[in-house]
Amino acid sequence: MKYLNELRSAVHRTVAIGITLLLVAAVLPAQELTWGGTVDGTGSARFADHLDETDTAVSVTTALWLRSLVEADENASMVFDIQPSYTWTDERAYLVDLDRAVADFRVSGLGGPSTVLRGKVGRFSAADATGTILNHTIDGTDLALSVPLLRARVAMGFTGLILNPVSNIRMSVTDNADSGDDELFFGPPRLITLGEVTFPSVLLRQSVTGALIAQWDLRNADEDEGEDTLNSSYYGLRIDGPIVQGLFQDVGFYLSPSKREVGDETERDVGMLASARLRYFRPDWNSSRISLGGAVISGAGDSEDNFYTISSGQAGTITDVPLMNVAYGEIGYGIRPFAGAARRTVRDIQATVTGRTILRVSTDQAVDSFGANVSDDGRYVGTEASLQLGWRATSDIGTSVTAGAFFPGTGSDGAFTEERKPEYLLRMQVSASF
Repeated sequence: MKYLNELRSAVHRTVAIGITLLLVAAVLPAQELTWGGTVDGTGSARFADHLDETDTAVSVTTALWLRSLVEADENASMVFDIQPSYTWTDERAYLVDLDRAVADFRVSGLGGPSTVLRGKVGRFSAADATGTILNHTIDGTDLALSVPLLRARVAMGFTGLILNPVSNIRMSVTDNADSGDDELFFGPPRLITLGEVTFPSVLLRQSVTGALIAQWDLRNADEDEGEDTLNSSYYGLRIDGPIVQGLFQDVGFYLSPSKREVGDETERDVGMLASARLRYFRPDWNSSRISLGGAVISGAGDSEDNFYTISSGQAGTITDVPLMNVAYGEIGYGIRPFAGAARRTVRDIQATVTGRTILRVSTDQAVDSFGANVSDDGRYVGTEASLQLGWRATSDIGTSVTAGAFFPGTGSDGAFTEERKPEYLLRMQVSASF
């Protein structure tokens, strides 16, 4: 207990001092100073017969950014990047946040003309190679070294100073309980480490990436309140690259030992995630993009254990089924129908159609979904279809509209009862920069 308190306090102080120094350094005299801002608005409505009323959500986020460039010479440079933001939603009057506060440096020529060292220090968004296990803002450091035969990356960060409404880490029972607590200022305090080594074009132009990710919960769980802590690690292998011109593939496999503690009780799991995807690009077919993919993410059962992603995610666009105990297959097609038009405003219109079928891996674990009417037997969660239209009217203004439906699996083969009805989503997003 004492060790965790001292470690958490030390990390808090280190991060706070580091971000303060970055804010000061960003406004010091530089060779190039640029600034700007963005305004992003989102409105959505969710319709379903099993909902008492239409579920609507509206948010507007305004952000200002400042970038300061310092170049020592042609082989070494540093960029300070600061971005605070203000968010209004129909549920919260305001939320002031610091999205980024990072020093990004680049040094080339160390050990050879093709060697490049890049690093980030501060607050920034970090993601693993898949973007599924970890995709979250952290306070920490990220170093990447590129040489002709390999690329190596090491990152470490802390999440305990990310605001609770912004944090997307909901791995444990305590995390989920804290997500709706307005009295908690910061989100779950976790220490995250990531290491990846990539060997590019090893065989048949395929790149191989080995990964090790780990996270530790730095809280002291209260046994009387039923609180828990969850620590986990991830060992992965990913292969990606071109097959023929325009056709690309990537496959990945991750094992994740985890340990959950509630008081004196300890639960150990070894979860599994496997994924595969094909992408086909045809610029001569009106910039067509065809994708086919799927994933299997284990869940607790007679012979399976839970796989816990660090960042929360959903198994679909419309449904809110989390990325646990699910298997899905997806097919998508995107096109710019007026790619040959002379006017840019018309040429940049994009349409994407996506279909996805979702199953649950273990029937011993019920589907976790908002408004769920859960069946005990079936594996079939449902199928969703969506259409997204995107349009960039100018270089600074863009908008997109998404419409979709989720058709739940019911009956003897379904994961829901007959009371669960189809769900429909309509969402509009507008972004502007200045």
